[in-house]
Amino acid sequence: MKRGPRCSRREADSPTPSSPASAATLTRGRPGILHGAHSYLLQDEDGQTLASHSISAGLDYPGVGPAHAWLHDSGRVTYRPVTDAEAMEALRLLSRLEGIIPAIESAHAIAGAMALARELGPGRDLVVCLSGRGDKDMQTVSDWFALA
Repeated sequence: MKRGPRCSRREADSPTPSSPASAATLTRGRPGILHGAHSYLLQDEDGQTLASHSISAGLDYPGVGPAHAWLHDSGRVTYRPVTDAEAMEALRLLSRLEGIIPAIESAHAIAGAMALARELGPGRDLVVCLSGRGDKDMQTVSDWFALA
């Protein structure tokens, strides 16, 4: 049987691996109801939504849509966490080497692709989807790298 493409998605994890704050709902969350939809979310023992964290405003959310929950449960897509530091290093590297300033949301995908490339080894093809633009994140980038 011929295998199709391998699909992998990255989630915004905590600032550091030991920090409890995260937005990695499929990695750290559990099934529950959010906004009337059954999905995965960050919640306490009573089902109350927990605060999330991501350096990326677009990924700082305690839940995930039902489609991603289904893809996760079906095994069609693998989901792995990316820390703030990993995402920001990927943003720095892509900006420096390619002249592309990605949105911080997309920097998580770049960090994931870099990790996956190391895992797969040479001679393998990867496709990475970038969305948005990094110019909106310049203050966050400046603060992170202490450029000001």
